[in-house]
Amino acid sequence: MSKIYTTLTNPVMLRRDLLNSNINIIEILEDFEKIKELRINKHNTFLYLKAYMKEIHSLVNGLRSRFPKMEFDQEEEIKRDIEKVDIEFEEISKNSGEFERLEKELFALKEKLKEVS
Repeated sequence: MSKIYTTLTNPVMLRRDLLNSNINIIEILEDFEKIKELRINKHNTFLYLKAYMKEIHSLVNGLRSRFPKMEFDQEEEIKRDIEKVDIEFEEISKNSGEFERLEKELFALKEKLKEVS
């Protein structure tokens, strides 16, 4: 086999370019390793959250079992009672405007009495 020789016009720049490309490759590999670590951390965090969600779900079910059970009719009755309270509140709020008007008239009459005496 014969040897072939070539001349490089600027060997220093070629070495510098090769070293810079190697540095870039190493940085990319470091970033890739960081991404792998983040994926592992993400996976572990999701497992941790999943375990907590299971625990919360079981605690909520235990709490529900300790609450008193209500019949469907009782729930409807409670809803009707709440609606009655809302209607009564609306009537009171409507009458409050009338009450304010009466107070103003009473205040005006008291002022007239003060002027007369």
